[in-house]
Amino acid sequence: MKYLLTLGIVGAIIALIVFYPHTMISPGELSSGHQNLNHNCFACHAPFGGTPNDRCIACHKVAEIGKDTAVNGQGEAKKTQFHERLERQSCVACHSEHQGLDPESMALGFQHSMLPETVINNCIDCHAKPTDKLHQQVSVSCKSCHNTEGWKLSAKFDHNMLVAADKSNCAQCHEKPIDALHGSTKENCDKCHSTNQWKPATFDHDAYFVLDSEHNVACAICHKNNNYAQYTCYGCHEHTASNIRSEHIEEGIYNFNNCVSCHKSADEDDVKSEGRSGKHSREDNDDD
Repeated sequence: MKYLLTLGIVGAIIALIVFYPHTMISPGELSSGHQNLNHNCFACHAPFGGTPNDRCIACHKVAEIGKDTAVNGQGEAKKTQFHERLERQSCVACHSEHQGLDPESMALGFQHSMLPETVINNCIDCHAKPTDKLHQQVSVSCKSCHNTEGWKLSAKFDHNMLVAADKSNCAQCHEKPIDALHGSTKENCDKCHSTNQWKPATFDHDAYFVLDSEHNVACAICHKNNNYAQYTCYGCHEHTASNIRSEHIEEGIYNFNNCVSCHKSADEDDVKSEGRSGKHSREDNDDD
C-alpha cells in the first residue's frame, strides 16, 4: 500500500512538472523580452540537456545579434557583430535568464578572452574610439594603454606616444592649476614638471635670480601677496627706492626698474665685473 502511495505521489509530481513547469521549477521571472516563453520552458531548455545553442539561435539569428546595441558609452548605436566568431562558445556562458523583468545585465559572463586574438586586438571593430583631445592624438591601438580587464583602472599612458608638438603643449589636454603660483606664470609646464610625473616639480630659481647669501628667504619677502609674476627689492637693508636711485644715477645708470635684468645674485659686484670686462675689451680694440 505504501509503495503504491509513494508511486502515486511521484507520478503526480512528474505530471505537474511536465504540464506546469513554470510554476513548479522556474528559478525566477524571465526578462521582459522573453515573457512570451513563460509557459514554454522547452522552447529554451532541452529535457535533461540544459540550454543548447540551437534553442537560442532559433529566435536570435547570429547575423542580427548586436546590430542595435550601444557599446560606445555615448548612446550611439553601433553594430557589434562578433557573435559569429563565438560559435564554439555556449550562449549561457555569457547570457543569463530568470533574473527579473529588467535585470541590470544579462551578459555578466562575457570575457574578451573568448574572442579570437585578431578580434581582441582590433578594438574599434566593436568599440568607438573616444573623441576627446587626447585620444585624437594617439593611435587606434587601444592596447598601447589599455587592456581587456578594465578600461580605466588598467590604463598606462606614456607621453612618449605623442608627437613632439603635442607633447610640449600640455594645456591641450591638461587644465592649468589656478593657485597663485601657477596663475601668475606664463612658462610652459615642462619648465618645472616632467611627463613622467607631476610631482615633485623642479623649479630652477637660478634662471631668474640666485637665492644665495641673505637672499635665501621666504617667497613672500620678495613676491608680495603671493603674486609670483612680480617682485620687489625694496624693504630690505639698503634696498630703498631713494638709495637705489641715488646709487645708480651716481654710476650713470638711469634704467634701474628691473633689478634682476642686471643683478643675478647677492654679489653686488656682478654687474661691475661685467662692466670692467667690457671696458677692457673696448680699450683692447682701441689699441689695435
